[in-house]
Amino acid sequence: MIHAPLVLDLLHVEASSRSRAETGYTIRAGHRKHWLDHDLPLPLWQQVLAAVRHVAEIRFHGWGDPLANPDILPMLALAAKTGARVVVVTDGARLGDEQAGALVRDGIDRVVFPLAGLSEETNFRRRGASLFAALAAMDRLRTVCAVHQTGRPEIAVRYTLTRSGLAAELDRLPEFLDRIGVRAASLRPLSYATRPETEADTLVPDDQDAYDRLADHLRRVRAEAATYGIALDCRLVHGGVSRFHCPDTPGASLFLAADGAVSPCALRNVPIPPPASYRFHGRDVPFPRDIRGNLHATPLSAVWNDPGYREFRYQHDTDTPPPGCAGCWRSFLVAVE
Repeated sequence: MIHAPLVLDLLHVEASSRSRAETGYTIRAGHRKHWLDHDLPLPLWQQVLAAVRHVAEIRFHGWGDPLANPDILPMLALAAKTGARVVVVTDGARLGDEQAGALVRDGIDRVVFPLAGLSEETNFRRRGASLFAALAAMDRLRTVCAVHQTGRPEIAVRYTLTRSGLAAELDRLPEFLDRIGVRAASLRPLSYATRPETEADTLVPDDQDAYDRLADHLRRVRAEAATYGIALDCRLVHGGVSRFHCPDTPGASLFLAADGAVSPCALRNVPIPPPASYRFHGRDVPFPRDIRGNLHATPLSAVWNDPGYREFRYQHDTDTPPPGCAGCWRSFLVAVE
């Protein structure tokens, strides 16, 4: 059967599941003994792009660092040639002169550095990654951009807000971002835990009053950031309400894992063997395992047009929770307006 090429809003690519995070609040830190390391092969990536007619954004982000893939630079170059907006999320530890030069040369749109602390100690404790390495990578990118007289890629930060960070760091975030030269950042709470010792630092309001207090705090911080010329995108998980709306829009997006598996979203294909679970709002939730097909065996167009997968996407388009999606923590994520 011949299928028409895909048209996507977002192609979410895990170029590599390998990561250096051995501590912190990341999923890998909680399951490092069973973690599965994979790199997406370049020929498979070429096949994917041949099957996609149009994609608005290609985001290189998964459960590892995309720069760990030895073929990441040609993969990024091919992505840029599609005309899509290309975003790379990296901890910066592998971003050397060669990588910085390629990101600028190929016109990558944005590079995002995830942080969870405003000091080396807090960022390493929470993320298992070096703040110094991320800041050095930002400076390296800026230097190459200056040499080539270009504003791309844009440098952005994704800050994970913890309960301890709320008390010790949140109000200092705008000044910190200004000092390191970042003009765009997103702020997301630590909403789930993969180990008992990290659950106390999750930040999920229990009721409407708690949500409103935290949301008001974030609005004040966002307003302060605006005085520095910083756009701060804030979102919260509201644990005290029952709702369903997936922010990942799986009706027009997909997640391609480093082992070639296709899933509706990254949370439905964490590279650890089952059984595994996380803690959300005081309860244990199994990691869903939802593999719609593997591109080593099945073409992407055939996977995408499978009747079961089409029905899954239709349910999301009509805000009807399919099995495994109801109760997912991400469906509780709302923007702070």
